[in-house]
Amino acid sequence: MLSRFLLLFFAGMLCFACTAQTSKLPDSVRVHIDSSLTILKQNSLYGKKVDWKKVEADVYARAAGSRTTEDAFDALIVAFEATGDKHAAYYSGNKKFQIPHTDLLARYSDSLKANQLRGWRIVHRMIGGMAYVSIPAMPVNKQEEIEDHANRLYGIIAGMAKNNPEGWIIDLRCNEGGNIRPMMAGLAMFFPDGIMSCYIDRDGNAAGLSGIADGEFQMEGVTQAFIKNKMPSLKDAKVAVLIGPGTASSGEGVASNFRQRKNTRLFGQDTGGFANSTLSFTFNNNQTYFLISTHHIGDSNKKPLPEFVTPHETITGVEAYNDLQIDSAVMAAIRWLKK
Repeated sequence: MLSRFLLLFFAGMLCFACTAQTSKLPDSVRVHIDSSLTILKQNSLYGKKVDWKKVEADVYARAAGSRTTEDAFDALIVAFEATGDKHAAYYSGNKKFQIPHTDLLARYSDSLKANQLRGWRIVHRMIGGMAYVSIPAMPVNKQEEIEDHANRLYGIIAGMAKNNPEGWIIDLRCNEGGNIRPMMAGLAMFFPDGIMSCYIDRDGNAAGLSGIADGEFQMEGVTQAFIKNKMPSLKDAKVAVLIGPGTASSGEGVASNFRQRKNTRLFGQDTGGFANSTLSFTFNNNQTYFLISTHHIGDSNKKPLPEFVTPHETITGVEAYNDLQIDSAVMAAIRWLKK
């Protein structure tokens, strides 16, 4: 009985301390913290696993003495860390926070790091009888940019198809994500008509059905980029897809779509582990921005997919983006394509 009394006493003291800290903060700071916690609690893909009462107490304890919303920046890091959301980003004023990707970056080869520094470019060439296309990240949002990137990628593949390649190599190893719309619109010729993916919230509800219709990439039945010059379908073509730790976010979404495709095999290493969907929230008079994971990627059967995309064949060895004929993953892909 005494132990129970002491537990209740200390719990009451904790609530009193939290209330006291809260009451000392300016209204603007309290509203900012409460709004931030509400957004994370109600929308985070991982929110149901978090002890929000404890997190709230910890955030307010760290926010003690804050006079402005920017002063409370470090306190709210507690909440982001509690979700464990590696895909999330938190901006306020000139400050930014993301959970460190230490383990992932340790998997990056020197060759991958160097290639990423070369900037945005679609690399394409014939290697023997095989068509090779390296697709970069596409961080674009304006519709005209989406249309431009989609048509550029589509046009490159249409041009290479005139060489009647024996097979195709789609290299996603340097694709860290961005907007999946121009990527999939530019690759639509490789897929048959039908639903290929969806987004699934933390309650298991599926939405955002994506697929191909009449050779165009659609989301919820709406074409995402209009292709100017259509080419014949390549839905039966043999395709090897290269993935690795530099494949992330929307790049992983593309890899997931290919993994469900017939006559396709993935080579390389596990991806970065960001294969989910995010939403952004702007508030605090446009001074604060949250990007948080809100949905799993689902397959054509509305089944949630893992956040890592795994290859059919794990390849280690030489990564040589400037000399593809000695690149281990490229060589493994060619051997399979020739079978």
